[in-house]
Amino acid sequence: MTLRVAKTGGRWEARSAGALAGRAHCWTRPDGKRFADFVSEDAAVIAALSAAVTEDGRALHTTADVADADALRRLAEAGFVGERYEHRWTVPVTVAADWDDAALAPFEVRSPEDSDASALRVLDDELRADIPGLRGWRWSREAWEAEHASPAYDPALYPVLRDGQRFAGMARVWSNPGGPRLGLVAVTRPYRRRGLGAALLARLFRELRERGETEVATECDAANTASHALLAKAGGRIVGGEVELVARPA
Repeated sequence: MTLRVAKTGGRWEARSAGALAGRAHCWTRPDGKRFADFVSEDAAVIAALSAAVTEDGRALHTTADVADADALRRLAEAGFVGERYEHRWTVPVTVAADWDDAALAPFEVRSPEDSDASALRVLDDELRADIPGLRGWRWSREAWEAEHASPAYDPALYPVLRDGQRFAGMARVWSNPGGPRLGLVAVTRPYRRRGLGAALLARLFRELRERGETEVATECDAANTASHALLAKAGGRIVGGEVELVARPA
């Protein structure tokens, strides 16, 4: 099969004898990683698309469900190798909602609406620097504002922890149509090992319980032992996973 690959609009297309054989939609995350979603069940087509995208010398990342053996096989045949693994969790609201949040007493717990958006964006970058798989993340102002303009944003589910003029941490739950999703619970380095992450989770989950929610979805890198321990303590269970794979130019 002779393939011709070209960029058309915002996507790459592979054609054979003029007929569409597959395509790839590419984007760059705020951490600088370039990702692609492939629409093809042919490893040779995926390899050709990947080769065209990586001609500039940059690596290309993609993801696949850990249970999708066929997709993982195709991506391996196309030259992708596994780089990291992320668990998907379901966490009951009831367990953490009963935790003590006394650790928050010396701090101010504010809404993100009461914080400078630029400073909060920098805090988010700082917290992500210590999360496996997200190091190097740098939000643009436009991307940050777009995410916080979405219907899933709920400032009541987004506590920001302050110690005077310093940020100490924050957590957030997104109100997605399919159910609440825990997007982050993190504390800055000087304030760790004080139980603040668990206390923030308790505060959030009590609010969710009052709203009648019973479960929260979230994701956690398999290498993130601290978050894994917190989710397990909260009664969470692993319900699946996703593999991040990378293809590097020859």
